[in-house]
Amino acid sequence: MQKKGRNRQSAVSRANGPRRKTACWPAWGLLLVLAAFKPGLGCTAFVMKGWGGALLAKNLDGPVGEGYVFVNKKNVAKTACPGESPQPLRWTSKYGSVTFNQFGREFPLGGMNEAGLVVEELNAPSEYPLLDRRPALNAFQWVQYQLDTQASVKGVLDSDSRLRVARFLAGLHYLVTDRKGNTAVIEFVKGRMVAYSGQDLPVRALANNSYAESLRYLKFHRGFGGQRQVSNGPEPRERFVRAASLLKDLDLPGQRPSVDTAFLILRSVAQEDTQWSIVYYPTRGLVFFKTKASRRLKVIVLEDFDFRCSSPVLMLPILAEYGGRLSRSFTAYDPQKNKLLLETVFGWLRDLGDIATSLPAGMIRKMADYPDGCLCRQGRE
Repeated sequence: MQKKGRNRQSAVSRANGPRRKTACWPAWGLLLVLAAFKPGLGCTAFVMKGWGGALLAKNLDGPVGEGYVFVNKKNVAKTACPGESPQPLRWTSKYGSVTFNQFGREFPLGGMNEAGLVVEELNAPSEYPLLDRRPALNAFQWVQYQLDTQASVKGVLDSDSRLRVARFLAGLHYLVTDRKGNTAVIEFVKGRMVAYSGQDLPVRALANNSYAESLRYLKFHRGFGGQRQVSNGPEPRERFVRAASLLKDLDLPGQRPSVDTAFLILRSVAQEDTQWSIVYYPTRGLVFFKTKASRRLKVIVLEDFDFRCSSPVLMLPILAEYGGRLSRSFTAYDPQKNKLLLETVFGWLRDLGDIATSLPAGMIRKMADYPDGCLCRQGRE
């Protein structure tokens, strides 16, 4: 398996090819396959608050480390690709953003925009809304939509009345924070959005169980009302308890939030298959990350980028070995590399039994070509 992974990674790095233009409208057969898709991905995320703002940190755990960091532009007109809705959501991006993507451009796992909003997804059991009159988008594009259009957690929460989230690839829930340190956990339960914020968010952490279930389990542990010792177990609820305990000890409101401390907590909840560790610093417009392949600290400075849509979309392999400030290491978006990323990631998941062995013809091509339909509205720059 490791040998196969190395072959795929090198193939991603070599990809080149012409640009295609095909709209992304998955068939009903594709949706049936995706509904059965249950990736073996775990994650742990948390928010540290202190004087001067907050940090959002996340580990991505799972069998696949390949991905790209994308620099996404503002004033880009988009039509969602939910697949099963006759009324896809349409919007124009207001903010530029930097995102971490494994399922191709426009389908991010998480990221931060120039207004300081951070959104990260984690796998979790979810019950999405049934078909209704609201225009729809899928659960990964929901991340991109929020980064494209919102500057605050309040804006994210208010958007639920205007759109419907559809399942795509996996059930997800989200941890969101903004430049002012406002934070929310967002889940979908019995077809409705359920949000925890303010006093309803006593612990700013999230793993792969529902937030309510995680809080119930936390109460059995020392420091939170119970007598059970905090364990080093890999299970989602154990990682949640570990993160909560460390946040309680290390998250001091009177101090500036520490990137080093955030990475320390991420290391405590890391697993053997932790692929990425990311720390977002919204008030300073900084993103720090490390990977399993390279422990060198990498730094992305949002001020380094031109977010006007007349300038090229940029991309950077997440598994790149170089460290430090990465702005000069980004290259212009290559649709062939985007397609190869999808082929590599889905190939890994297929080999590991996390996806059906037979995918509908054209699925990867349609996802890879979807960004071609995202058009710059230059007159508004």
